[in-house]
Amino acid sequence: MQRLFALQQTSLTRLFMSGLLAVLPLVLTVAIVGWVAGILRDYLGPGTTVGGLLSYLGWQLDANAQGTAAYVLGIIIVLFAILGLGILFELGAKQIFQVTLEWILRRIPLVGSLYGSLRQLVELFDKSEQTELKAMGVVYCHFGTAQGPGVLALMPSPEAIDIDGTKFYVVIIPTAPVPFGGGLIFFPVEQVQPIDMSVDNFVSIYVSMGVTTPEFFSKNALKKILKSMPTETSSHPTEPTPKKDR
Repeated sequence: MQRLFALQQTSLTRLFMSGLLAVLPLVLTVAIVGWVAGILRDYLGPGTTVGGLLSYLGWQLDANAQGTAAYVLGIIIVLFAILGLGILFELGAKQIFQVTLEWILRRIPLVGSLYGSLRQLVELFDKSEQTELKAMGVVYCHFGTAQGPGVLALMPSPEAIDIDGTKFYVVIIPTAPVPFGGGLIFFPVEQVQPIDMSVDNFVSIYVSMGVTTPEFFSKNALKKILKSMPTETSSHPTEPTPKKDR
């Protein structure tokens, strides 16, 4: 009887865990979306300074609009303004706008440097142009020998940095499961191998805490990376074999 009760309890536990694991991704997705929505509400909600400006724009469009209605109208005005700006950019006004805005902001202390850094960061997500920053790619970095431990990282630029005669790549190793922090590390070029993987898949691996790694990172790809990397013995130049006298 006790054995039967223990078996039923185990079955109930297994069923509960199966159901929990089935709905957990949805719960986490809703939680993250709610968290982002809460942040946006705190900074852009009707009771904030930005929300007040949006409500004022809506009131300018319709004097009878009050409260939420004026706020929504303000959002619609901003969206249409951004759309119009995108049309002008597609017609060739983007370069003029960027040059003029950068020329103005560069004259403001601190603000100019901050704007330049943020502009470069935003350009990482601009797929309409091929700039140097588009070269950011996913790389595999190993510690010690090629058969030793390694890590997936992002390489912002393929340009190597020379430090005392040694070439280094600058790579970014994010944190999991929120890949918005991490460290900036200088790796010797021999220990860095580019990977044919999109940044979206790279972020997915870190957000899932490695669960989706087999989906985007096959065993054959790992073997190919290890073969292309120099081992500890091959990193030193080998002496040429002497020719035998005939």
